[in-house]
Amino acid sequence: MNELNFQPGPTDLAAGVTRSRTHVLSGVTDPSTESAEHGLLHSSVARQGGRLPATAVDEAALFPLLQNAYGFGRWRSWRRTDKGSSNISWFVQTDAGEMVLRRSHNLKTVAGARFEFALLEHLRGHGYPAPPIQRTRDGGIYFQAQGVLHMVMGLLPGSAYDPGDPAQLEAAARGLARYHSIVSELTPAGEPNRSSGLASLGQLGQENLYAAVNVVVPLLTPQAAAAVAEEARYLGERMEQLNVGLGQRQKELRSLVIHGSYGQSAVLVNGHQLTGVLDFDRSAYDLLALDLAYALRSFCREIPNRPSGPSLNTDRGRAFLRHYRSHAPLPDADFAALPEVFQAQRLIVVAKKCQNLLTKQAIVPRQSKDALSFSLLLKRECARVRWITHNPFPVKDDA
Repeated sequence: MNELNFQPGPTDLAAGVTRSRTHVLSGVTDPSTESAEHGLLHSSVARQGGRLPATAVDEAALFPLLQNAYGFGRWRSWRRTDKGSSNISWFVQTDAGEMVLRRSHNLKTVAGARFEFALLEHLRGHGYPAPPIQRTRDGGIYFQAQGVLHMVMGLLPGSAYDPGDPAQLEAAARGLARYHSIVSELTPAGEPNRSSGLASLGQLGQENLYAAVNVVVPLLTPQAAAAVAEEARYLGERMEQLNVGLGQRQKELRSLVIHGSYGQSAVLVNGHQLTGVLDFDRSAYDLLALDLAYALRSFCREIPNRPSGPSLNTDRGRAFLRHYRSHAPLPDADFAALPEVFQAQRLIVVAKKCQNLLTKQAIVPRQSKDALSFSLLLKRECARVRWITHNPFPVKDDA
């Protein structure tokens, strides 16, 4: 998705949202250029896959550089966070208190970091519990070391989400609705581009799917290779159908700056209160329904989660939508699109995994274990997409 300029505009979500002065910031590292009145908020280039192979982090070399870059005094100790697959994060104890250090993946660009900073400042200006980005000694919002971007954020209060607590489900649903209400103030300065998520299911995504299959097939048994080829044909056909079908209806669907990964691991709670929302690095201008589908899949999934079969608990899904709608409306067109959006979301994951595999193949040839892992991924996602296709979204429009 190309970079878009955003300016404050009228909202049609949650009439009555309390407005402070709108913060629309440039996200540049020079503080003198950051004006809430005159800045611009840019959309980032959405992540499409292509992640490089993981490499070990030389903490002994990295942390002295970061300590010198930031004015927190000594970095006394640090420990890796338990979660995080695309980024690496640490809790860092400094002379100035505890911070969170995030080492971004190779797909994070300077434009993406600037956008994320501007978005977080906009949210915090409205009282939303987003993390504050800490600046370097020279006023920068990130520090580049070992070829990747690093950002330091203030620590937010709260504990991990409890999926068994209905009150926390309500807090999470209302938190997403409030987020959508706030970002609905940001309207694109020009004609919005096509959804980057849907675009990943187009010709390039389909070509990457078949190219990835061609990489792994020689490393599999004949029986496994035949199964992978058949699953790829089905997934490719569904990519094309959704790319065209949802693409033709895109103008009917609501688009805004989605969170991108609003799920259980992205929220912090204190009792029944939402105290923190994290993981904004996937935020980009896209379909609201993609954000809602991700959240429903995370907060309302069946436990245990089955490889095929219903992954969404109907009662929790209905409750989530009811609480969401108590703070923001859900347009009929977006609700009606959810069955297809659920399928599209699974296929977007497949498209990204294929591009990751091809990127890694160009650097380090894939081995049998990689081919087996990829074949299991296709089998699992094919079963899920088949089930979702033949069993429409189970939550009725009475939430």
